[in-house]
Amino acid sequence: MPLPQALTQEMDKTHNPSDPERTARKIVMDCADCDCCRPIMDEACLFFPELYRLYDKETETGQKISPAELRQLVEKCNFCALCPCPNIRADIMRAKTQFIERDGLKFGVRVIENVEWFGKMCGVLPGIANRLLRSDLFGGLIKEALGIHRDRGMPVFPEESFSAWVKTRGLDAKPRTSAGRRVAYFAGCTARYIFPEVARATVEVLQENGMDVFCPDHKCCGMPSFLEGDRKLTLEFAHHNLAIFADAVREGYEILCSCPTCSFMLRNLLAEGAYYSREYQESAGSDPKFIRVPAKPKPGGGPERKMEAFDKTIFKNILRDEGYFSSLDPMKRVALAENTFDVGEYLLQLHRSGDLKTGFTTVRGQAVYYPPCHQREQEFGQPYLELLGLIPGMKLEAIQGNLYCCGLAGVMGFKRDFHEASIELGSRLIGKIREKNPEILVTDCLSCRLQFKQLLPNEVVHPVEILREAYGKKAQGARLTTQR
Repeated sequence: MPLPQALTQEMDKTHNPSDPERTARKIVMDCADCDCCRPIMDEACLFFPELYRLYDKETETGQKISPAELRQLVEKCNFCALCPCPNIRADIMRAKTQFIERDGLKFGVRVIENVEWFGKMCGVLPGIANRLLRSDLFGGLIKEALGIHRDRGMPVFPEESFSAWVKTRGLDAKPRTSAGRRVAYFAGCTARYIFPEVARATVEVLQENGMDVFCPDHKCCGMPSFLEGDRKLTLEFAHHNLAIFADAVREGYEILCSCPTCSFMLRNLLAEGAYYSREYQESAGSDPKFIRVPAKPKPGGGPERKMEAFDKTIFKNILRDEGYFSSLDPMKRVALAENTFDVGEYLLQLHRSGDLKTGFTTVRGQAVYYPPCHQREQEFGQPYLELLGLIPGMKLEAIQGNLYCCGLAGVMGFKRDFHEASIELGSRLIGKIREKNPEILVTDCLSCRLQFKQLLPNEVVHPVEILREAYGKKAQGARLTTQR
């Protein structure tokens, strides 16, 4: 089990909103002392190159890194989670949170970080919202007021959101009877309010395989506000979602996410530290000498795992549930983590057990698949490669390598101060895609999809949209490549 866990380093205990510069300074010194990220993160990260630039300048000139430079440094982290040190990521998020609690959030950031609220508001009258956002005059004024870069393309809001589609079909209520597997679908904000065709495709693919699908009216997973340092809003979202989905787990539901960022939040970040809690230790057979935790815990891996023991006299001050989400019920966090799956991961498990329907029709296309950052970080492989490989006619190639990033970083890429850096960060991946020039670009991250729509002419789809078409369930009037 990796030690230390990313967000369990006594965050609440050491939390002091007056010391963000001290926290940021600690990050610089810890990383400069190690130096291993200097070569490996150079092309896939904005944070580490800037950190080493600032440190080298200080070393050469003797002039200390300024408070403003430290603030700008931590703002460059988009929490892709690909760097090798979880404790550094924890410190970066701690510093961001401390800066926000001391200095506050700008109005525009508060609006766009709440993706669910923004999507709902624009979805009330989507036609008008779309015209306003695309108007040179009104769109420009809106972008200026919200701090969005003038060149950032705005999403198109659909006539019917996924949430509305769910209600018309009664999927927001738990089925009274069960025909087989029961799943609760966490669609995420982008699928609910911007790309509902992805969420609909997910439901239809699951139903095609005989599942009862429950789509509760959940909140945002919390990653956008977490990334902006808005701890209060993040915890508000997490508390709401935990109550709904942990209860669903108790009733026998498995939780599925089509968005890798949502699954990363629900089963990695939310659960960190929960295994060290008093409640979990008692459930695992509390031992006066040892802390007992699952070996290499992989959420979604099932309850039958070997346990590892750590001497309390050595680790008791490290292995504690005192992190970002420690105020939430640890047993519910564990239950949610261990019963949450990525949709592709879940469908591949069905295939390997012989329970996935594979009578696919031919779907022709030369496709390139990009596995997004938060999918790679969860270490369940690339299940969609194998699943789409079952479809006759599909020619699929994957972008290989762990250091490619689209650069959008959710709402960060919309901000005026981050837009150009976002384009720079994604340039290596964009160049690779242009080199391959696919007919269809496939990715399961809808934030990446927004960035690709900004920078590429290629058609972009989610893997489940291809699976739906292969089942002969293409939406009326739609093509496979439903969005550019």
